[in-house]
Amino acid sequence: MAKRKAILTNLLPGDKRVVVGEKKMESESNLRQRAEELLENKLPVPVSIKVKRSKGASYFTEAEAQRIIYELEVHQIELELQNKELLQAKEQIENLADKYTQLYDFSPAGYFTLTKGGEIVDLNLYGSQMLGKDRIRLKNSQFGFFVAEESKGEFSHFIDSVFLSGSNASCDIMLSSENGNIPIELSLTGIISEDNGQCLVAATDISERKRAEKVIKEKNLELQRINAEKDRFFSIIAHDLRGPFNGFLGLTELMVNGLSEMPLEELHEIVVMMRNGATNLNLLLGNLLEWSQMERGMYAFTPKFFKIRPSLDNSLVFVRESASEKEITLDCQIADDLVIYGDVVMVDSLFRNLVSNAVKFTHSGGRITIFAVPFSDTYMGFSIKDTGIGMDKYLIDNLFRLDVNVGRKGTEGELTTGLGLNICKEIITRHKGRIWVESETAKGSIFHFTLPLLPLE
Repeated sequence: MAKRKAILTNLLPGDKRVVVGEKKMESESNLRQRAEELLENKLPVPVSIKVKRSKGASYFTEAEAQRIIYELEVHQIELELQNKELLQAKEQIENLADKYTQLYDFSPAGYFTLTKGGEIVDLNLYGSQMLGKDRIRLKNSQFGFFVAEESKGEFSHFIDSVFLSGSNASCDIMLSSENGNIPIELSLTGIISEDNGQCLVAATDISERKRAEKVIKEKNLELQRINAEKDRFFSIIAHDLRGPFNGFLGLTELMVNGLSEMPLEELHEIVVMMRNGATNLNLLLGNLLEWSQMERGMYAFTPKFFKIRPSLDNSLVFVRESASEKEITLDCQIADDLVIYGDVVMVDSLFRNLVSNAVKFTHSGGRITIFAVPFSDTYMGFSIKDTGIGMDKYLIDNLFRLDVNVGRKGTEGELTTGLGLNICKEIITRHKGRIWVESETAKGSIFHFTLPLLPLE
C-alpha cells in the first residue's frame, strides 16, 4: 500500500489533487491524512480494467486507474469520518437542547414570550405554575387576565414601555386570586425580541420579600409607638408628677410660715387640698407602676371565677369618697350574684380607673351609673355612664393612645394623664374583650366594655 501511495504521489502533481471548495481548510487536510492512514491498513485491490477517457480515444493506464480508485477510497473514508463527526455533533446538540429545555422549564423564574397586546406566545413550566394552569391552556391567552385589578394599569404601562422604548423595563405586579391560583407578587423584567415583534419577560416571585418588608414596616411602626409611649411616660413623670409636688410643697410652706395666724377655716381648706393632691399623686404613681409592670410582662395574669359585685364594693371605697365630696351620686346596679371569669386585681383596677375618671369629669351634683347587660353567651357587657362634660370626636379617637396627649383637668382641677385609660385597654385586651366609648360634649359619656363569663381559650 505504501508503495502504491508513493507511485500515485509521483503520478499526481500537487495542483491536480481533488479539492472540495475554493480553499482547502486545515481540518480537511487532517481529515485526508487520517483517511490515508486508515487506507494503508487495508489490503490493495487488484485493478485490471480499461476505461475510456472522457476526451480522446486512449484508455487509462493501470497506474491511472489505480490512482482513481485510491482517491475514491480515501474520499469514501473521509465521508465516513465526516459522517461520524456529524453524528457526534448532532448528539451533542441534542444533549445541549435537553439541558436548555430543563433549565428553561425548571428555572426558579417564570419566562414568558408576549405579544404587544399581552398575549402569551410561549412560557416555561414554572411560569405556568405561577399562573396556576397547564402550559398548553395558557398559550394564546392574555397574561393580563391573571393580573389583579389594582395592578392592571402598571402591567399595561410595562408592556407599552418595552415596545415603545425598545429597552429593558421592569415593574412589580400582584396576580389575581381568581382561577384558583394563590395570590402572589411578581417582579417583571422585559426586553424586546430581535425582530421587535415580541416581548421576552422574566417573572420572579417576590411574595416572601414583600411579606418580609411588610413585617419590617410593622415592626418599625411598633417601635415608633413604643418610643412614643416611652416619651409620653417620661413626660408624665417629668411634668405631671413635678407639678402636683410643687403645689403640695407650696401648701406646706404656706402652713409653716403662717400657721399661727391662719384661720381654722382656711387651714381646713389647705389640708383638704393637700389630701386631694396626695390622693391624686398616689393614684398616678399606682398607675405608673401598674403600666410599667404590664409593659414589661411582670404582671401575672391569673383569671378565675369570682363574684364581681363584692369585689367592686371593696375596690371603689376611695372613689366613693371622692364622689361624695363632689356630691355625685354613684349608683352600682350590678347584681350581687353575677359571676365572671377574670383576674380579680386587674378587674378591680379597670373599674377603679374608669369610675375615677367619671368622677373627675362630672360636675358637683351629677350622677354616675354602673350596670351590666348580657353581651353574648360567653361575654358580659358592662357600662359606666356619667352626666359629665363629655368629649369631642378628637378626644374619642385618641383616647386610648399614649403617644397623643389627651390629658385634661377635671371639673375641679383634678389631675389627669390618660395613662389610666391605656391601662384599662390593656386589661380588656388581656381578657380578650372589647372597650368603646359613646360621648358628646356637655352631654356626658358612657364607657362600654366586655369581660368573659367562661375560661378563655
